[in-house]
Amino acid sequence: MKLFKIIFLILFFISSFLTIANAGSGPASVYKIQIFKIEFCNNTSTLSSCNGADTVYDDTAGNGSGWIDIASTTAGAAAASLGNISKLEFGKEYTHMQVTMSREFKLSGSAADGSGTTCYTDANGTDSEAATGSETAGDQTEVTLYAAFVSAGLSDGFSGMSSVTDSTPTGKTVIAGDTHFQKRMAFDNSFVLKAGKIPTIKVAFGTDTATGATGNMDDGGGDGCGSSGASKGMYAGPPDVSVSWQ
Repeated sequence: MKLFKIIFLILFFISSFLTIANAGSGPASVYKIQIFKIEFCNNTSTLSSCNGADTVYDDTAGNGSGWIDIASTTAGAAAASLGNISKLEFGKEYTHMQVTMSREFKLSGSAADGSGTTCYTDANGTDSEAATGSETAGDQTEVTLYAAFVSAGLSDGFSGMSSVTDSTPTGKTVIAGDTHFQKRMAFDNSFVLKAGKIPTIKVAFGTDTATGATGNMDDGGGDGCGSSGASKGMYAGPPDVSVSWQ
């Protein structure tokens, strides 16, 4: 069985959760994600709908991929190998991909908030709120942050899920309590699997801007990073990724 090194394609999805105003970004030394399902979608698909899907990875009944630390790998190296390419149809044109992921990320890093104060990760966020931070670099530690703020104004390719097996995901929306999400992406070029030709994946990525902070996090009591809420605080930002196949 040939395995398709597909993990890095997933990272494209992270880059378009939500356009966040008054936000800063900074480096992450730990950036862990969990993947539960990967589907390739046919040429009738759109950002809103994955049609004619063929599933190349599915562990929705289990623990998924487990934690994959993107920040621990060197640029272009494989952090994980997920997906059985033999489950795709030869000659079928795929134009989109849909991935199911946990909203929960594990992250250690720092970023400047909306007021310009550099905040370091030292507290967990929740599924409905971003996290507070610390102004002290020595306090930085690995914490739990969530992808996508609670919102009904996300991109067409995003659907919040109340559980990993939610059969009716809500398009463009995340509500408090959503634990997972689907994200759809259009490939730059359509993908067709040809007999006798296994594609080679070329990848470059980095986490220099993968920690996010938004809004003025000053709590008014002398802690410049001590305030958070549904639309301000520290969150999991997107990594820098480029992927191509031959």
